Amino acid sequence: MQPTNGNNTLSELTLEQVRDSIINYLEQGNSGHYNIGRLYNHTVDHKLAEKNGYENAQAFFNQHIKALSQAMLTRYGAVARQFTEEACRKYGVTNLLALRAYAVAANIQPTSGDPGPTPIDVPQEGGNPVQKSFSECSVAELKLAVKHKRAPSRANVPTADSARVEFIRESFARHFAQRARVQLKTSVQGGETVLTIQGVPLKEVDRLMEALLDGFMPQPVRAAG
Repeated sequence: MQPTNGNNTLSELTLEQVRDSIINYLEQGNSGHYNIGRLYNHTVDHKLAEKNGYENAQAFFNQHIKALSQAMLTRYGAVARQFTEEACRKYGVTNLLALRAYAVAANIQPTSGDPGPTPIDVPQEGGNPVQKSFSECSVAELKLAVKHKRAPSRANVPTADSARVEFIRESFARHFAQRARVQLKTSVQGGETVLTIQGVPLKEVDRLMEALLDGFMPQPVRAAG
């Protein structure tokens, strides 16, 4: 849906019109979530907030769109970058985010257009995985499939670090489109968990900083010194 505010198209919207459009989309369910994501991406990609005196897009949205957290905005934006409005309306943001994470872990591309036929290897208790289409999978099955695909690369990560690594991975999945092929790898060196980030285009460094900030938000900030 190209028109987003009156007769204006996305590329013509001012920052104020972006705010008003997002507020209008808040009550429109999955379709609204998709269009909020497009508006968020437009604001970030074109630095609308910075051009209007804000430190960054996050500062603008924190001030003017209090109904949505930064994490939710980046989730909507991630889905809008890769999937169509129809797919978002049909499957919802949560399922599509899980599909994105699975696609990265399994090194596959979701079926174009309607991702419903995308094959998912769903682990079974005490047996081999069963292949199901994305449209047949519950959210729980999708998350289990993602965990199963990722397990070998995290086998040696200490238990205390596993949840944190998973949260950071989810942040990267929200911020980067599948086609970007940005990879977050883990290893253990000298008893410490080490993160290696690969495949970040130079033009996406700002997005990398946002992903890292988003991924580390739950950790209390330690005082310097």
